[in-house]
Amino acid sequence: CSSDLLDSLLQETMVEEDDKKKVFPFHEMGLDDRVLKAIAKLGWVEPTLIQERAVPLILEGKDLLARGRTGSGKTGAFCVPLVQRLLEIKAGDVSAKQAIRGCILCPSRELARQTTEVLGQLTNSCGGVIRTLDIGARDVSVVAPLLRDLPDIIVGTPGRLAQHIREGNLDLSSSLSLLIVDEADLIFSFGFEADLRFTLTKLPDRKSTRLNSSH
Repeated sequence: CSSDLLDSLLQETMVEEDDKKKVFPFHEMGLDDRVLKAIAKLGWVEPTLIQERAVPLILEGKDLLARGRTGSGKTGAFCVPLVQRLLEIKAGDVSAKQAIRGCILCPSRELARQTTEVLGQLTNSCGGVIRTLDIGARDVSVVAPLLRDLPDIIVGTPGRLAQHIREGNLDLSSSLSLLIVDEADLIFSFGFEADLRFTLTKLPDRKSTRLNSSH
């Protein structure tokens, strides 16, 4: 990854899959009952090592770089706290305007689709309180009006996100609270660095960032 771009994204914490320190089981992480119910339905009996370390840190609002192998539970490590934080925002201020507060960037449309499915499973027990939109699943012209409905979370490639911003379909300059860059090493190697740099200029300074990278 480009080191200067990483420095601009991250200021605080690194988590490695090989970190052996135990932190909390899911039921001791302060998660909403609806999230715990969804986790149980997914069959996640206990957190993986990377989830144990990352979930509490993300809930604290820490910037985070997490590294783990495929199958280590990285997707859950960022999706669970993202859903939890959005539930807290909505519960804490019932008058808060609907806004896009979470953004997950993936290196491919397939990974974006898989991530959107996990988010759907995690929010299935939330009664429609949190809505997710895969911005790469359909043509830009089809997705644009859906963005005007302001889903809570958007998922897609950096290229598609940058395209929507350039075309005026999307404004994250004040609403975004959590940016997740999944498989960051692949995003850079797939040639998305320019799109990511452009997008970062359109985001608020006060946001938490979570980068996820495979070994």
